[in-house]
Amino acid sequence: METRSVQTLFRLFFALKPSPLIARQTDHYAEAIAGGARRIAVDHQHVTLAITCDHVDYPYAVIKALVRAGTGVTAEPFDLRLDRLSIGNRSAALRPSNKVPLLSALQQQIAAKMQGAGVAMRPGWSFSPHQTLFYREGRPDQQRVEGFCWHVDQFMLVCSHVGRTHHETLATWSLSGSGQYSLF
Repeated sequence: METRSVQTLFRLFFALKPSPLIARQTDHYAEAIAGGARRIAVDHQHVTLAITCDHVDYPYAVIKALVRAGTGVTAEPFDLRLDRLSIGNRSAALRPSNKVPLLSALQQQIAAKMQGAGVAMRPGWSFSPHQTLFYREGRPDQQRVEGFCWHVDQFMLVCSHVGRTHHETLATWSLSGSGQYSLF
């Protein structure tokens, strides 16, 4: 019998993560509407702010550059309400129904700092704030929901070990306008 090894790819992204309580509440909501589809793991729930191309080898130099970029970000904390369910052809996600100016400002600053550090955004990717709940084939639909709200007071750099279902938090920065961070 032939054994095939799955090649791990490394995907780096800046993200916001809900608190563990909000993540569990979101997961319970997703379970109720997923129709048996595999949900996003509670500890993997996030809103992507910026993302790189996938890397075949562990990208030490890119990580260093992204840590420098993240360290230069200064932004204020804000509240984020995800109150619109958006079901596409392949996935279901929660989105904000209103623009969140401080979220947009944070994302734009991260993108500018990445560019300044010489790290390109994934080609074709554009910022559309959402938190994916699950993947499945389905008919597109949008609806307002009671939603989930949390106070965003930090952002992080994550390395997804694609194909291994593993997220590695590389650095976390407080949103206090000071740009301070801690490594995990």
